[in-house]
Amino acid sequence: MRRTLDRPEGSSWALSGLGAHRKTLLDALEALEARGEPEEKIERLHDVWSDKLGAFVQEMQRWLEGGLAFGASAAELHALIDVALRRRLGLSDSAGSRTRDRELDRLSSEVLFSIQRPERTPSLWPERYALEVRALRRAEGETLLTPIGRLVLSLPERDAVRWLLAVEVAQSRGPSDPWRLSRAAAARLVAARRLRVFWYGSEVAAHPQSLDRLAALGLLSFEDEAEEALTTYELTENGAELLAEVASGDTPMVLLAGALIQDETAAVLDRIRAATALIQRESAAFAMTRHARMVAHEIRNALVPVREAIDDLFAALQRDGRGPLVDRHGATITGGVDRIFRFMTEMAQVVERAGPPPEPFDVAAAIEDALAALAEELGRVAFFDRPRFLPPVRGRRDRFVLAIVDLLRNAARARDDRPAEIRVAATLDADGAIVVTVDDDGPGVPPEYRKAIFAPGFSLRPGGTGQGLALVREVARAELGGEAYCEESPLGGARFVLRLPVDAGRSAA
Repeated sequence: MRRTLDRPEGSSWALSGLGAHRKTLLDALEALEARGEPEEKIERLHDVWSDKLGAFVQEMQRWLEGGLAFGASAAELHALIDVALRRRLGLSDSAGSRTRDRELDRLSSEVLFSIQRPERTPSLWPERYALEVRALRRAEGETLLTPIGRLVLSLPERDAVRWLLAVEVAQSRGPSDPWRLSRAAAARLVAARRLRVFWYGSEVAAHPQSLDRLAALGLLSFEDEAEEALTTYELTENGAELLAEVASGDTPMVLLAGALIQDETAAVLDRIRAATALIQRESAAFAMTRHARMVAHEIRNALVPVREAIDDLFAALQRDGRGPLVDRHGATITGGVDRIFRFMTEMAQVVERAGPPPEPFDVAAAIEDALAALAEELGRVAFFDRPRFLPPVRGRRDRFVLAIVDLLRNAARARDDRPAEIRVAATLDADGAIVVTVDDDGPGVPPEYRKAIFAPGFSLRPGGTGQGLALVREVARAELGGEAYCEESPLGGARFVLRLPVDAGRSAA
């Protein structure tokens, strides 16, 4: 029969001696200091062990009772915990024999990793992860597979990993997101290739849980150094390739993930928040529009050198006296290439024309729809100083909402160290035009780039596509008859301004 130790009722017996273990910790750190260890190391160990000492003592007591210290007295158990603690800090204490030392080291290592990195236990996170990235959905007590999840199951292993990365990037809330890797984090990992991450509160490229998840997917290798309270991560060959891919921009998989995510959100919110559901469907349509544009652009880029090579080849054949061959097949070949160009252009144009016709709409209500649509993605709602009255403008409301969504996302990404402060306002200027401003407290846009930033393909952000602000200017100028420009914000970052004429017919009424 297993013998257990008497414990004070209503409290943890192990923690009743925590003060003594705290003294052991401080004595051990002083011993390291006397040994000449660097001050930075002493400070780091003090911070780390001060945070986890209680959990370490409690778990060591539980594990020791089940094996090495079975049947031991309270004093013997406390003494073994102190030995384990000092050995973990690099001091040469002994439990009495080499065998007991090895067993004590094994137990203390297991305890350290269980209290510090529980997410490394695969059984603890797959279902939660699947729910977080919307591969699964719970409805009426059931767990259902979403289109995102079905695609994971249908792909070969490497493409399934590529798809999961695309889904994460499309949903990420930034470097502190434990469930979704951000594009910026992927770019930093590719640039660094090797990271040494200190436990508890380290400022790193990505959340430690994301790093461990990438290791579980075979994209990173890792080595724990408990005594130094750090983990070293290194990109694998496969990881370097796939992370560089998602860091490079909107790949077809990232765009498809964005569309499916928006559609999934629309389905969940349907009949609950009609306005939000609407904008999510519009965002999905816009993602497919960008996809069509990207496909057309890539195919054109691939065919331009082909067309030039064909012309050179035909000229060479003509010089070699094989003109009849060129005459017989040249028109078919060049005509086929030209038809592909026309087809891709028409495909993008057709998708663009799929939206509703222009009509008068309330700018303030449209801004609120954009804020509602991004509330979950941004983790909070930006501050909007809603005006009491604004006359309507005329245009495609869905496109205006998408332009505001892009401005909000741009503002949200202005800072990497913390959530950006975002303020939105809409007012009438002295000439009767509506002025919409989106401010952030990020680093801002240098004056020399404030015009160029609206050009298609121009981006100041690594991995950016340069399409978001191009859409904003297109909507403001071509569709609403106004203007879009960038200036310095009172918050210290960037201010993006939309100046829009009101709908004369409605305002006159």
